[in-house]
Amino acid sequence: MFSVVIALTIAAVIGYTAQVTGLCMVRGVSDWIKGRRLRLTAILMAGFWIYLFTPLMDYQNHSFLAVYPFHWSIPLGGFVFGLGAAINGACSISTATRLSSGDLRMVLTMQGWLAGWVVLIMADVEPDLRRTTYQLGFLPWFAVATLVLASILVYWKFRYRWRMWSGIMLAGISAGCLFLYEPAWSPSDFVRDAGLNLMTGTSPSPSFLRALILLSMLLGMTAGAWHFGRFRWVLPAGGEIGKHLGSGLLMGIGSALALGGNDFQLLLALPALSPASLSALAAMLAGIWLGARLSGHRALGQEQ
Repeated sequence: MFSVVIALTIAAVIGYTAQVTGLCMVRGVSDWIKGRRLRLTAILMAGFWIYLFTPLMDYQNHSFLAVYPFHWSIPLGGFVFGLGAAINGACSISTATRLSSGDLRMVLTMQGWLAGWVVLIMADVEPDLRRTTYQLGFLPWFAVATLVLASILVYWKFRYRWRMWSGIMLAGISAGCLFLYEPAWSPSDFVRDAGLNLMTGTSPSPSFLRALILLSMLLGMTAGAWHFGRFRWVLPAGGEIGKHLGSGLLMGIGSALALGGNDFQLLLALPALSPASLSALAAMLAGIWLGARLSGHRALGQEQ
């Protein structure tokens, strides 16, 4: 019981920090285009804090860091996902943060996402790639040392951005810790498994614990929105229904082709230096950048 309470507390911390810091690849790319590079840098680095828990992974004799080979469908899926996220104005985690802030348009995005992912998997288009366990070697020590040095540098040179940086780093550390307890805790994994179980029966229903973790994370996001005065109900206008359903559909199709959304890619696949994840993330960034150009930045950089 005590371990469950700890897991739910960590999930709430992830939700709160994601809300407070604006943890979003779409917003990170928007900042980068405007010459502010720190947010996207922090987002790309945060997942590597998982190496702090390498001794525990070895002690438990299992690793959830997996390596997938390159396949042409992976960057294609990443690009499609990034384009959909740019149109939506939010990626995986930030879709949840905006929903927790009262933005009900994100319900449409999640419905489209679920439909795109499930339809593509039902059509047996999802790539079937051989998964291998990542051999850590000396990388954990190098990565953690780099993260510590980078954090010291940010505190020294960019102290006015320290709250954002440290919050994203805290989210990365908390996510690594939570993966030890429940490797499939992420929102996109939950939505995928729930949808597949409901519509096809090909996936087991998410456990009650996973539902509690997701609920705890959403409550943390809502608490952050209330605390900073960001909570306000937003209903979809008539012209926005197709936009968010369509962008969610692109995100779902892209997730299926890339073997996961950007939360999976950043927090699990990237730390393993998987060729598939590196190509997926590069393509996601390209898709978001193109979406920003096509939309004239209107859909990007919305305050969380």
